[in-house]
Amino acid sequence: MRSFRKLLIIVWMLALCASLPCLAQERTTEQEVAVDEESFTLASLDKISLEDRLKDPKAALRDFDFGGQFRMRYHHENNHRPSPTLTNALGLTGTEDNFLLYRTRLWMDATVNERLRVYFELLDAASALEDFPSRGNEVDRLNIHQAYADIAINDRLQARVGRRSLDIGSTRFAGMGEWANTRRAFDGLQVSLAGQQFDFDAYYLHPLSMRTHAPNQTNTDVRLYGINTHQHVDEGTILDYYWLTLELDQIGARYDTLGVHWKGAHGDLLYELEGGVQAGRNPDQTDHRAGFGVVGLGTDLQGRLAGQFWVYYEWASGSDTPGNGWHHYFPRAHRHLGYMDLYGRRNLNDLNVRWNYQPTESLELRVHYHYFSLANRADVPYNTNMTPFAGLGPNTSGSSSLGHEIDLLATLTLSERLKFHVGYSHFFAGEYYQTTAGVPYAGDASFFYTQMMLEF
Repeated sequence: MRSFRKLLIIVWMLALCASLPCLAQERTTEQEVAVDEESFTLASLDKISLEDRLKDPKAALRDFDFGGQFRMRYHHENNHRPSPTLTNALGLTGTEDNFLLYRTRLWMDATVNERLRVYFELLDAASALEDFPSRGNEVDRLNIHQAYADIAINDRLQARVGRRSLDIGSTRFAGMGEWANTRRAFDGLQVSLAGQQFDFDAYYLHPLSMRTHAPNQTNTDVRLYGINTHQHVDEGTILDYYWLTLELDQIGARYDTLGVHWKGAHGDLLYELEGGVQAGRNPDQTDHRAGFGVVGLGTDLQGRLAGQFWVYYEWASGSDTPGNGWHHYFPRAHRHLGYMDLYGRRNLNDLNVRWNYQPTESLELRVHYHYFSLANRADVPYNTNMTPFAGLGPNTSGSSSLGHEIDLLATLTLSERLKFHVGYSHFFAGEYYQTTAGVPYAGDASFFYTQMMLEF
């Protein structure tokens, strides 16, 4: 009965929001706002770039904007809601919950002069109707989410200083985490240099320590820094070379990653390749050696099954000593490793198939399939926060086969400012859960959600 009441409240609120398209009339703006993790990303706020402003100071008069976004999402999580009674209580837990997430963002974007631009954003994220404690990325009450300055040193060299969300490269290492209710932000510095053959982005960043009902603070115990180099190939090709370092003072670990990301098309063939090696120091003070790789091939289908079709294989190394495998830093895991967010990129094989189809201008459909397995059976599965699943230790895995996930998603775009999502995912538990002692739950799991996003 209580769940039925919850559902009635949620349906009523979604119906109320659906009656607001009059607030979402199309207008020219410098911002496009992300709605989900894959095809909608926060567009660059520099649509009129600092370089263009230097050439045309009058452009500054066109770059002043106030705006915002309201997003609401209902979750029904069956057997994978975090439980406070379990160790490292993420992944397959056997816990069920229904709840509502809502988030408001308000921003101001202005150019002070032809060399200086400032951006300021408030974010309020909350959760309601849940039976179990919220995740750490679901509640952040009225905080400064972004506050930074763009400084044009000359027409090739620019700096961004302050607090901001960002994506780096493919987002397998660092991303704004748009799916999360709180989003992810960093305090620090980015310096960008534009060249004829290469562009360079250098970063020095600290993540935020989230404080639910108090101002978020810079986490100086964690440092992310490095250089991402983008080679100019052609308009449809991405070719990046990167060095990224993560230092974790509290556990005495350091990870240095050297990698390459290449994505483009050759005739009808679409491709994405990424790989890297990791060195450094493990939490147990041993030498760290790890690797990861991604191979994706796709094509644009024609006829009755028209749409973009991809097949991916993604691998990240484990270790005979749990916790010493590949570290994924601060990724957009939801974008790459399944919409149920059951696994982090460590000790993992993921064979996945993706079909994205847009039958009309306003409707997009997605069908994704993942088969997950352990890369090293002596190691364990890892949660999205890099903790061992259920606190399990070495040589406890009864099987390498973790299971299969199917993700279904429909996106309805009523206007440039109003979008709706309906999604369903199901995880078919593999032999690992039936044969490993100490797992909290050995059955299947499912996830249903609806989302409304209104920009104003």
